Amino acid sequence: MMKKWTKKLTALALIFTLMLTLLPATPAEAASKYTGTYQKVYKLSKAYKKAYPPIYTVTINKVTKNKIRFQVEYLGINGSPIYQSNVITSKLKSKASSFKWKDTWGNSGKGKIKLYKNYIKIKMVQTKTAKWNRSTLDTTKYLKLKKKNNTKKVYRW
Repeated sequence: MMKKWTKKLTALALIFTLMLTLLPATPAEAASKYTGTYQKVYKLSKAYKKAYPPIYTVTINKVTKNKIRFQVEYLGINGSPIYQSNVITSKLKSKASSFKWKDTWGNSGKGKIKLYKNYIKIKMVQTKTAKWNRSTLDTTKYLKLKKKNNTKKVYRW
């Protein structure tokens, strides 16, 4: 009697293990491959050979089946000026999203982000310019940013 139960339990355990390993990942698990930090580092002319170049960064904190959460940051030459968007959460459809944004200087606008393997494309258009504005997160056209690491820390302001 004990042998029959042992055989049945072993068979059930084997079936359960096979089901877990063969089932596809849920959409939220599959989408998490897009989280991380993406950057575009601009090249400077020889006149600025000792300066740090401007960097455009997008940090994607969370991606689910139908939402994306991220933040955009721009550091000018030698880190000045610094622009950082609010933490943006928007609907995601077919690996693309339209969103509205605000930055730390009081500028705001709208944009689109598209997710690809190891890079993203982002377009941000500024619709409101702050009084003391020195620069912008505006890209006017799609900017391609390559994935640099898996860091997904976003900051609230």
